[in-house]
Amino acid sequence: MFKHIAKKLKNGTQVLLIPLPEIRSVTVLALVNVGSRYEEKKNWGISHFLEHMVFKGTDRYPTAQALSLAVDAVGANFNAFTSKEYTGYYVKAASQHLDLALDVVSDMLLAPKIRQEDIDREKGVIIEEINMYADMPSAQIGNLFEQLLFTENTLGHDVIGTKETVSSLTVKDFRDYIHQWYGLENVTLVLAGDAEALNAPEFLDKVQTYFSKADAEGRQAEKALSKLGEKPLLKNKLLVEKKQTEQAHFILGFPAMKRDDDRRYALSLLSIILGGGMSSRLFSEIREQRGLCYYIHTDTDFYHDTGVFTVSAGVDPKRVDEALEVTLSECIELAAGDKPITEAELKKAKDFLNGKFILDLEDSETVAQYFGMKQLLLGRVEAPEALLEKYQAVTLKQVQEIAKEVLQKDKVRLAIIGPFDDKSRFEKLLGLL
Repeated sequence: MFKHIAKKLKNGTQVLLIPLPEIRSVTVLALVNVGSRYEEKKNWGISHFLEHMVFKGTDRYPTAQALSLAVDAVGANFNAFTSKEYTGYYVKAASQHLDLALDVVSDMLLAPKIRQEDIDREKGVIIEEINMYADMPSAQIGNLFEQLLFTENTLGHDVIGTKETVSSLTVKDFRDYIHQWYGLENVTLVLAGDAEALNAPEFLDKVQTYFSKADAEGRQAEKALSKLGEKPLLKNKLLVEKKQTEQAHFILGFPAMKRDDDRRYALSLLSIILGGGMSSRLFSEIREQRGLCYYIHTDTDFYHDTGVFTVSAGVDPKRVDEALEVTLSECIELAAGDKPITEAELKKAKDFLNGKFILDLEDSETVAQYFGMKQLLLGRVEAPEALLEKYQAVTLKQVQEIAKEVLQKDKVRLAIIGPFDDKSRFEKLLGLL
């Protein structure tokens, strides 16, 4: 499907080149091996805040306007994202503007201005972002579930931080954080797109030049895996947030395996079968047959040291008990073998995953993220066709076994937001009374 070329720059940066025939765009993506789980409590939210700050100006593009004008002038896209275990910065541009993309990404990563006046101004923006999510129960429920499941010092605190921590950050905090984590050995640089541009003679010498800026000298590259610290899982089972809403939102979930566990392939297929589309078991039963919800879907998240399988739904508060009972029942009965998975369901799940995956990889940005995440988080690249082969090799027995292992009633967790005064009704449902 795609062939990649792995190189290492003299400064220690891992580089992946993914030439794509017939594509006339290039995505330049820099992934840094740090996210919110590595933050000190007093600096919660700094990873996400730094993502904002690099757009406020760099050495070559000293203001936010100068930076955005440079990108807009060639019709390119640029953005950034922060997760619990990584941060990314990218520009996607027509291939004739590859030099500009390299210049912008390298300057954002290696030479951000970080001025106190910009920090103080952006604090208000991020606090409003916090307020926005707090007013969106469908978004806030994810944060609530993470607080229930994980310790606050690992995966349990919100990527965006708190109003208090965001308000306290200074130039020194950002400079110290950059010095600790943004060493070039902690960066994976991915270039995906126009094969002619990426295969040009001495192209890597050009990349080396852009990513050898003096401002990056002396930075450290903390080893993320050595900083994982305490075990992340809590023993809490229930968290209810009372809020006057027209729709109740819940996440019902189970702890699962970590990112490098081969059983994750079976769990991902199980997720599709249960809640991965409009023909999935939960969608058919909860929405189509009973009319209990507007949305319902399953998700899997994998981290360095743990994972989680979740069911998310938005339901009528007056019918929330029924929705929860049916959702939990569908999970437990499947795990117990009372409603076993069929060969037809497994084949449909594999076809669904295969088709969606291929469609996703028709874009240089998605290709860059796929290859970059594999290298950054697993330390190795897994070709897309090899990954699809692993999914195709999963057996019915393996999916049923992982269901039995993960979907256990005594392991279930529930976070819910809605107009509820009495949480004992949910404790009874979970068997806590």
